[in-house]
Amino acid sequence: MSQVSDATSRLQLRRRDERRRRTRSWIVGAIALVLLLGAGYVIGFSPALAARAVTVNGAKVLSRNEVLDAAGVKAGTPLVWVDPTTVAERVSGLPAVAQVTVSRDWPDRVHIAVTERKPRLAIPAGGGYLLADAYGVVFQAVENAPSGLVVVEADPTSQQVLVDVGTVFSSLSVATAAKVSRLEAPTRDGIVLRLRDGSRVVWGSAEDSALKSQVLDALLPLGGTVFNVSAPGFPTRR
Repeated sequence: MSQVSDATSRLQLRRRDERRRRTRSWIVGAIALVLLLGAGYVIGFSPALAARAVTVNGAKVLSRNEVLDAAGVKAGTPLVWVDPTTVAERVSGLPAVAQVTVSRDWPDRVHIAVTERKPRLAIPAGGGYLLADAYGVVFQAVENAPSGLVVVEADPTSQQVLVDVGTVFSSLSVATAAKVSRLEAPTRDGIVLRLRDGSRVVWGSAEDSALKSQVLDALLPLGGTVFNVSAPGFPTRR
């Protein structure tokens, strides 16, 4: 009987130990769940980790409010819900923005760093000028064009002509671009460059602009007043 009693006691002890272990596991699991839910609330819903301020750097043509309106980050939005990529895509839609970087600064800030387009072309329009970068992207209207820009004589309402002008100008080498004072584009096939020394470059269409640029760089040192690269395989100068 003593052996049976001892076996029964050991079985009961094991069962009590198992119940204690299960109880401890349940308690630990419940505490972990509570902590997890609490952390999730703090990160995802609590104002403790919400966007209290949005800083904007690099905006000169654009106002801070224009950038903030495009970013669409509302005060009080938990940072975990602020997607830097999405915000950057919104801000990059502003014509004056060449590049933008958005970052979250925990616990409560969003940083937006903007690089604006640099004006290289000035297109007369309506008594003022439209400013465009080297690629022909128009991003600002002004009354007076800054000095040093290349004046573009073209229809300011023709988006395709302006794109062609940008294709031509952006294909030029740095040295040649610095020699251009005016760019004429009465038609898409009749683009002409006027150089600061008074010489003229007949470019033609924007097609094969990279090749035309290379040919022009080879022709200019030879001298002349009129350079024709409209057919880059058969260029002429005189």
